[in-house]
Amino acid sequence: MSRANSEGRSDYAVMAQELSAGTLGPVGFSHRAHLGVAYEMITRHEVFEAMAIYARGLRALTEAAGVPEKYNATVTLAFLSLTAERAAAKDYESTLQFLTENDDLLSSNVMAHYFSPALMRSDLARRVPLLPRQD
Repeated sequence: MSRANSEGRSDYAVMAQELSAGTLGPVGFSHRAHLGVAYEMITRHEVFEAMAIYARGLRALTEAAGVPEKYNATVTLAFLSLTAERAAAKDYESTLQFLTENDDLLSSNVMAHYFSPALMRSDLARRVPLLPRQD
């Protein structure tokens, strides 16, 4: 089964399959796990297919957890885009190597480079992916 550590689960390939199937539970799905699963999907599917699968699975996960308001289409697409960009720029040997070498994506304020806090909290940003801007 899965292994957990202080940062949540780390069996990213299994978690990606579970997210795709709608069976992933929220326990242990840390920000690091979000990013690890995103990398797994981006490297196994065509980028737009991966984005659709990931977004659909994440939305279902937040709904099943009773917190649908936590799903944010803008953040989801932005992180997937950054993940895809980084994955395309270098051939990583593993998800762990990707996470280690891109630890800036694990920062809680990485999206502040692209979006204002007010925009990130907006209902519109939660519903549809917005383009980066500061307003």
